[in-house]
Amino acid sequence: MLSDERESKKTLELSHIPIVLKALGAGVQAALAEHKRLQQSVVVWKDGQVVEVPPEEIPEFPEKEKTSEKV
Repeated sequence: MLSDERESKKTLELSHIPIVLKALGAGVQAALAEHKRLQQSVVVWKDGQVVEVPPEEIPEFPEKEKTSEKV
């Protein structure tokens, strides 16, 4: 019985991955947009090195329409 409970819990946790990834992506986009708005650079890891990205090179993300969809 305990084995069945563990398997059920693993399935439930794996089913949350797309929701978590969507939330993380939204958070990153919001943070980048805020840095760009405030004219602040961001630091990223690229090709094994730390790289500073100036605000004018931070990409623009289209505004998402507000819907009743849950993240």
